[in-house]
Amino acid sequence: SVSFTQKRSLSSVKLTAYSADRHTGIASGTGGGKVLLRPTTGSTHDLGIFRVGIDSLTIEWIEIDMSELDSTNTNKAVVLTGTNDDFILRNMLIHDKGGDPGGSGPHIIHTIAAGASTDTLTIQNNIIYDIVETDNDSAVALNLNQWAGTANVYNNTIYKLTCNGSSKTSTGIIFGNPSTAVANIKNNIISLLGGNGSKRAYWKNGSGSTANTANNLSDDTSHATYDAEDMAQSLNDASALIGKTLAEISFVSTGVGTEDLHIDEDSVCVDAGVDLGTTNGVDIDINQRDRDASGDVW
Repeated sequence: SVSFTQKRSLSSVKLTAYSADRHTGIASGTGGGKVLLRPTTGSTHDLGIFRVGIDSLTIEWIEIDMSELDSTNTNKAVVLTGTNDDFILRNMLIHDKGGDPGGSGPHIIHTIAAGASTDTLTIQNNIIYDIVETDNDSAVALNLNQWAGTANVYNNTIYKLTCNGSSKTSTGIIFGNPSTAVANIKNNIISLLGGNGSKRAYWKNGSGSTANTANNLSDDTSHATYDAEDMAQSLNDASALIGKTLAEISFVSTGVGTEDLHIDEDSVCVDAGVDLGTTNGVDIDINQRDRDASGDVW
């Protein structure tokens, strides 16, 4: 585990990869980048591979391969433990957590503290895939349920989340429990929710919080109440793409061990996003292409 708990004499901290060594959204075993974390021994349950308790931290362009941690206690990749104001997680590739971690299932990115209502975190341009629980627990990609401030969740792709147990859930993004929470959820793709429990692509877990949503996609595996249109609160977002098949999403490859979650030119996602500008580098995609400077339709 890499723990960020104190920051002295610095206004901000950034953990990044040299530009020539960055992945392009493809795992290192199939031609990806050179900055790779692949832990081989499990850690304390709920500790996280990155554990963050400071403000003004950016983590970017790192691949986290959890495949050696199957059935170990490690069930989380990034854990936020405090106010975490101005935290940015972007252009990450996190994949392959399987088995039974015990206690609770995988929660890949998890805010375990509420933060202040004035705090902001940003999670954007990340790819998370192949997160499979095998023994009576839920599986969650982004658990922002306790975050009381503003959460910007942009341009993330989540693929193959599997729970185990009829009372458990496969959840792409859960958010918005505190009434002060403001969640900006835009341009995300969530697909292939599995298991014998409830399949929830987007879960706004509080009616009193605020959600600003646009141009998100959920596929035909999501429960209709928890799709990109309604997010458990009947949001009726007309910009959402719902009920799409894997063929319509058209990832380059979903083969086990050869996953490439770029989208093909015939995907329903092509030109179906909303322009998010340039704040916090949201315009820099997983290939380091500047969508804004290049004049791309998002």
